[in-house]
Amino acid sequence: MTESLLATRLRSAVIANAVALVMSLIVWRAMTGFSVADAVLIAILTSPLGIAFPKLLAGNRRTYAWMTLAVTPYLVVGITEAVANPASRAWAGLCLIVAFVLFVLLVGYLRVTRTPA
Repeated sequence: MTESLLATRLRSAVIANAVALVMSLIVWRAMTGFSVADAVLIAILTSPLGIAFPKLLAGNRRTYAWMTLAVTPYLVVGITEAVANPASRAWAGLCLIVAFVLFVLLVGYLRVTRTPA
């Protein structure tokens, strides 16, 4: 089965967006100085993306499906930081936008690659 051009573009966008989400998390913790606790937090927060990344590159639909659920913690962290920490509202807004766009792209890829009933 050949993958359509739209599916290929969506898959590329998902991968780029996942990398952007990881980078935004690293920048967020690096803004306040980078400690061992920050490294552990980043490792915990990015582990779902690290686990999924090889399967995302391969275009595995099941991975795209469970990643829609794995995006939720990033949305929660962004909302929590926006409300609780006024100093990091810019980062929180960026995280929310990137996580939401990642969710939309994942759902879009799933819709484009589904098999007809």
